[in-house]
Amino acid sequence: MYKNASGLVAVSSKIEKNIQDNYSFKNLTQIYNPIDFSNIEKFKSEATNLDFKYVLGVGRMEDNVKQFDHLMESYSNSNLPKQNIKLVILGEGKLKPKWQDLAKSLQQESNVVFLGNVQNPYAYYSQALFTTMTSKYEGFPMVLLESLACETPVVSYDLHSGPNEIIIPNENGILVENQNKSEMTKALNEMITNKELYLHCKQNAKSSVERFSLESIGNQWLKLFNELK
Repeated sequence: MYKNASGLVAVSSKIEKNIQDNYSFKNLTQIYNPIDFSNIEKFKSEATNLDFKYVLGVGRMEDNVKQFDHLMESYSNSNLPKQNIKLVILGEGKLKPKWQDLAKSLQQESNVVFLGNVQNPYAYYSQALFTTMTSKYEGFPMVLLESLACETPVVSYDLHSGPNEIIIPNENGILVENQNKSEMTKALNEMITNKELYLHCKQNAKSSVERFSLESIGNQWLKLFNELK
């Protein structure tokens, strides 16, 4: 079925390469997922009920793909709790009680705030110091794009696919050695202590993802459709 399709679209360059290496399809191309900047601008300035400094984690909790245990352990070992910077986590799922118990065992129950699913995540991105991602794997993580579109820097594991096609190291965020929790802790500390780096990444955040706008990505899809006629 894939071989006979008019076209196949991969959402990242790494996925495109993997498919090509394994199957050698001739009908394969790569187009990134888009960001709706106008929608984000509309909602990112809405008020939240948070009156404290925080870093943000976002994702489902039905399975352990997002690895919030990595994030909480790295956060617990960092300097952030001592500086009264909390960790806010958005998302729901059957593992949520497990993550809440882990926060207690790390003695971070008062510092790790579970907000569940929220109607407007952009407001939380916008008010965060930065957004974090410690997933086991991703295709092309929209969390990073949405955060940067809200002018909020990011810190992420350098996964096989996704983050290194979004994050420009020390320009809009920090890429951390994949699955290395101690390096993640160092990166969290670096974003807080290195003010020059942080402000530089924040200043560059939105412009660094303008190439993923609906208009730009939409034109790539139109070009593909015209080529397939």
